[in-house]
Amino acid sequence: MPRFKPAQRWDSFKFKQCWDNKKGDWTACGRPVDDGRRISIPKIGNVKVKLHRPLEGKPKSLQIVHDCGQWFAVYACEVPKNPLPATGSSVGLDLGTTWFAVTSDGEFIENPRHLGNSLKKLRVQQRTVARRKKGGNRRRKAVQQVAKTHRKVRRQRLDFQHKTARRLIYEHDVIAHENLQVGNMAQSNLARSILDAGWAGFLFQLAAKAESAGRQVIAVDPRYTSQRCHACGHTGKENRVNQATFRCVQCGHTANADHNAAKNILARALPSGVNGSGVSHAVA
Repeated sequence: MPRFKPAQRWDSFKFKQCWDNKKGDWTACGRPVDDGRRISIPKIGNVKVKLHRPLEGKPKSLQIVHDCGQWFAVYACEVPKNPLPATGSSVGLDLGTTWFAVTSDGEFIENPRHLGNSLKKLRVQQRTVARRKKGGNRRRKAVQQVAKTHRKVRRQRLDFQHKTARRLIYEHDVIAHENLQVGNMAQSNLARSILDAGWAGFLFQLAAKAESAGRQVIAVDPRYTSQRCHACGHTGKENRVNQATFRCVQCGHTANADHNAAKNILARALPSGVNGSGVSHAVA
């Protein structure tokens, strides 16, 4: 049975070869011309662009993307590693929804809640879409407004992930975090809060930046990190007084529950460099 394929089914196309390794120069695809004011696209010609920064390394591919009425040229470039000087610092991260992350150093990183802050606006826009006649121009314009709001949320989240990951990479040689199965966790009643926090995207950015900077990011087994006392090692669910407070029933150690978990995560990651346990994303 043939399937109807609407115009909005595809929003991008890709050229996989932008650099000729034999000649050591650009191919006909994606080459900047007119002092960077245009790029050459096969079968289309020279198209005006605004390069927001100079290209680095060897361009490997070019993807033309249509996003809410705007067109973007996305280059994937092969760049050499740029190792950062050693800091001698290691840190553990406990990701959450109340706080985006709590570090073993005692830093509480605020959860920006980009989607949560836009829900009121989205409710109004989605009600507008529901009132419009299907197939009409007014409905199409209303759908575009919803898409633009979601695009802004996505960009805000990505900007936060980049900046937070970059700061952690600059400050620490080793970063440990829980090996979270975000897809499985997002099926719980906290799905919206978990997806709004963007843990998976943040961990991806963290691992990518660590590889380029010569840092080490280690994912550890998350089991019992929130129930184990960092001071004496006693493990039990009765140690969690509530969501925010940890009090060991054996030694009486009291701390913020997420801070205690971050210390356990770091302690679990440090021996992994010797015996090979844990999952290392990047090695210095």
